[in-house]
Amino acid sequence: MSGAAVETAAGHAVGGNVSGTSAGPSRLRRRFRAWRLWIILALVLAGGVVLSLLTSTSADRTPLSAGNPSPNGAQALVRVLGERGVDVVQAPDFDSALRALDAQDATLLFFDPNEYLGAGQLAELRAAAGKAVLVEPTFAQLRGLAPGISQAGLVPEETVETGEVTGPRCADPAAEAAGTVSAGGLAYRGPVTCFPVTGGAGEPAGLFAAEEDGSAAVLGYSGLLANGTITENGNAALALRSLGSAGTLVWYLPVPSDIPAGDAPANPFSLLPDWVDPLLVWVVVVAAIAAFWRGRRLGPLAMEPMPVVVRASETADGRARLYQDSRALDRAAANLRAGTMVRLAARLRLGPGSTSAAVVEAAARSTGRPASEIDALLNRHAPANDSDLVTWSQELLYLEEEITES
Repeated sequence: MSGAAVETAAGHAVGGNVSGTSAGPSRLRRRFRAWRLWIILALVLAGGVVLSLLTSTSADRTPLSAGNPSPNGAQALVRVLGERGVDVVQAPDFDSALRALDAQDATLLFFDPNEYLGAGQLAELRAAAGKAVLVEPTFAQLRGLAPGISQAGLVPEETVETGEVTGPRCADPAAEAAGTVSAGGLAYRGPVTCFPVTGGAGEPAGLFAAEEDGSAAVLGYSGLLANGTITENGNAALALRSLGSAGTLVWYLPVPSDIPAGDAPANPFSLLPDWVDPLLVWVVVVAAIAAFWRGRRLGPLAMEPMPVVVRASETADGRARLYQDSRALDRAAANLRAGTMVRLAARLRLGPGSTSAAVVEAAARSTGRPASEIDALLNRHAPANDSDLVTWSQELLYLEEEITES
């Protein structure tokens, strides 16, 4: 569908003028409009920071921390050990742990799931500790602190589903006192292996393993010490006897600052505080909301002198392109037919209320053509496609020119 076709139907000038007045906003209001995005963003960001500070807590939430009262902490066990006369020393870092171990013959509780310590640091701990109790240690930690014990993989799922492991099946006093422990975590093999969870042709692996000389012991499940499960089965008996054999217990959970120089993790974001991730998420959400809000705006209105005169050719061309884009063939044909009828009625000096039949008869008398031919051209023809519409519009134009010249 071409612009020329519709321009034929709209061959009269279109003009318009719009006038209006607007009161200019005050200087304060204009400044607020210019800065309101940044003001809103600042308020939202400040509200997010305040909310995070109000909802955050300084309580210890580190798994198996001696000061953590939550279900995954170990505060309950530490308090019971203290009541039984064991001096529990919470070592905040590697140097503090070494100093506490060197000062006296003490037991070391070691839990490092993130493997912050290197081989040299593990060797120093082994030399300083009278006894080391490891919780879910890795291969490297076993090699450094309990070389006689090896890891045997995860506890089988069917064992975990039962919820407990009955019978220590070993000669260790702590395991015999427990009798039954909760199932989960990892299995280990050692000179002394208790609470077996795997069997078969090879040596059994269990939730508790120890060196023959008692210098090291391994707990395969952190739930044996945790507040939420310490009272289940014989977990408390196993934990108290394993950790309370000496007068001093050094409770050491390595932290990122203990990482030796040159062994920093590949991902530096692991060293950031815990509150950074929620704050970044909040900033992203605020930025997305601001982008959506500002993206919907079309900008300030452009001030133009009034009135504005629009040429008919511009409106005709614009309407033609709209019809073409929307494929409104029938609508364009109807406009062409109506426009031609109006102009023919004026040129044939017919009244404003004349019918299409009267226009057809007058056009036939003026041109000498048969009325049926004129009626077919004006009223009966329905363009099938764009090219047919262009051809038909040209025929209507020729008819108008013929009547004008006659």
